[in-house]
Amino acid sequence: MELTPGTEIVELETGVFARLHAGLTNAGIIIGDNSVLVIDSLRVPSFARDLISDVKHLTDKPIEYVIDTHSHWDHAWGNEEFPDATIVAHENARDEMLDVEWNRQWREKVVAANDPWSEEAKLVNITPPDLTFQDTMSLHFGGREIKLLYLGKAHTSGDVFIHLPAEKLLFTGDVAQDGGIPYLGDSYPIDWLDTDDRLVEVDADRFVSGHGPIGKHSALIEARDFIHELVGNVQDSIETNESTNSRSQTVYKKMEYRFSGFRGFETFAEKIEEVFERIEQQSK
Repeated sequence: MELTPGTEIVELETGVFARLHAGLTNAGIIIGDNSVLVIDSLRVPSFARDLISDVKHLTDKPIEYVIDTHSHWDHAWGNEEFPDATIVAHENARDEMLDVEWNRQWREKVVAANDPWSEEAKLVNITPPDLTFQDTMSLHFGGREIKLLYLGKAHTSGDVFIHLPAEKLLFTGDVAQDGGIPYLGDSYPIDWLDTDDRLVEVDADRFVSGHGPIGKHSALIEARDFIHELVGNVQDSIETNESTNSRSQTVYKKMEYRFSGFRGFETFAEKIEEVFERIEQQSK
């Protein structure tokens, strides 16, 4: 079948698929008895239309649900292309998508990046979810249980995990990747520690993240360890009043021994200051 260039669809269980997009954003597809559930609508409407087209290679059933793992543009700015679907997310993600200043800042970043989708980003109709929840939600879809979990703030204030208990399968959004460094600029680093500790306790042998390859449970643990070491090293530098001129490099060097093979590590040093700023701001 002719899929969108750069994408691969992997069947994880009967009717459960990961749509992996090299270097960009992954999605999930679950086919039910009469309809389809999609995880993440992707970055702009044209990407969402490509996703819809790829779903049609698998089934002619309509898309009934879209679950946004979080509010970030590359996961939720395709929502407008699903007018007949129920869009589901955490209540905090809805608040972020309704935040005018939040949207303005993100739109300016995306447009200024001058990427192939930047012009289209000017016209996106940011579409918040129709259905939200606070802690957990269960969907019984296509004969399987799908649990939506909120485990606390982490990558954003409203990260959702999609857990298929019988299949021991998990969709993690951008909170945990297999060997990749997440975006840290909107994060809640202190909260992320407890969220990750809860995440590794979820009964899952495999996970699909928002970016990168499908991972095993051992990669979830490594992602948890990355955040714990990052936050611990940043806190050490804050407590010793290390100079802002050197503190990011100090943290980078401390983490190089174990995480230098992570995707994005080559530019990690320049992003560590964001973590200092987030911790200092959230500690006030």
